[in-house]
Amino acid sequence: MQKKLFLGVGFLLTFLLLMPASLIMGEESIKVEVNNENGGETRPDLDTAKVELTFTEIENGSANILLSSPERNFFSPTDFPIVEGTKLIDSTILVENGKAEFDYMFPIRGDYQMKVEVLDENGTLAGTHLLNIHIPENPDEVQNAIVFVGILVLFGFFVGLILTARRGRGHAIS
Repeated sequence: MQKKLFLGVGFLLTFLLLMPASLIMGEESIKVEVNNENGGETRPDLDTAKVELTFTEIENGSANILLSSPERNFFSPTDFPIVEGTKLIDSTILVENGKAEFDYMFPIRGDYQMKVEVLDENGTLAGTHLLNIHIPENPDEVQNAIVFVGILVLFGFFVGLILTARRGRGHAIS
């Protein structure tokens, strides 16, 4: 009997762990979408992004936005380190018809943290939400880095050939 009970509890726990979080917790109350002016992925320090927030909790009201830049990463720093780990936006925007939007140029790549405090029409706090916005690295910068490293490798190879060829001729026994 205990064996069947343990198997039943094991199956239940496995099911709950593998079940998508949206089925357990219900629908998210805020959805965030970030696109550049052409509708594609936003590139840091190049594209002005349109950040659209969709609220399911309220129809009209306001939202306090606190946007923080990605934290400093020792192994892969960005090209603009003074911005890393700083507050970028502390503002209030209007929510109309369950949507709010603003334009922003993200300065660096990485995962931005956005804290959204939603207020209803009466100014009463309806909820606080933490959101992540991922801005990928500019593909052109990645390509340029690969080309630069390739040129350095080729340069090192040819310099090594030249130096070893001269050394080999100077120490040869006739």
